[in-house]
Formats: sequence, structure tokens, C-alpha cells
Amino acid sequence: MNKRIALAIEEDGKEIKIADHFGHCSRFLVLELDENNETVKQESYFNPLAGQHSGQCQVPGYVSQFNVATIIAGGMGQKAVNNFHGFGIEVITASGLLFEEALDLYKKGDISGFEVCAHSQDHEHHHHNHDHNHNHDHNHNHHHNQN
Repeated sequence: MNKRIALAIEEDGKEIKIADHFGHCSRFLVLELDENNETVKQESYFNPLAGQHSGQCQVPGYVSQFNVATIIAGGMGQKAVNNFHGFGIEVITASGLLFEEALDLYKKGDISGFEVCAHSQDHEHHHHNHDHNHNHDHNHNHHHNQN
């Protein structure tokens, strides 16, 4: 049975990349793969919700109309992931990849799972605080050693 997957993409004139945030993607490429993972059909749909704040709530419903089993995007929040799962759509995040790279990895079975982007932002923020505290502690210890 053929599989249908959607990829959230953005184009910069030269390259077609996986959109960093699926809600802001310019288009969804929907591919139908046969049992040998060969692309038998490719469809393209503009994202009518690009740049709208309500995108994460409405895009999963929009994408579900394409009868896809999987969406590949750069990143999305937990709420959007839950919405896709509610439609029975598997979420795979592939941030920073070109469309062809992501598709190739998917076909080989080398790409799976998702990372919730809110988590990565918190991580960066936490990392920044950690560095700050680390420097502070370091100075404190240095002072302490002098005594």
C-alpha cells in the first residue's frame, strides 16, 4: 500500500529546505511513495495560514485533508504535535535539512521522531543562565581561594 507524506518547506530561490517552523512554511509538498519507497506522485499545496499565529492550531487540520500518514517539518510546539497526533499523523522533525536530504533519510528509515521546539528554546535559555551562574561561581571561588 502506498504511503503519503507531507513536508513543510520554504524556498529561498535556490534551495528547497524543510521549514524551520511548520506554521510559517510557504508550501507543503505531499509525496506518495510505493512499497519500494519510490515517489509515484508529488503534489504541492500552498500554506494558506503562513505567518498566522493560529497556524499551529489550524495547519494540522488542513494537512490532514491530504490523507498523509507523516509530516516532516523543522520544528513545532507540543500543542501542534498533539494536534497532528489527534489526526493520526506521525510527526518527524528535521530542522536545517534540504528537502531532498530529508526525503532521502526518510526513505532509508534514518529519520524518525520529533523534538518539540519550545523545549529547545528553553534549553538555550537555560544554557545561557548556566553560563552566567558558572562565571559567577567561578569568581566567587577564586575570591574564596585568595583568603
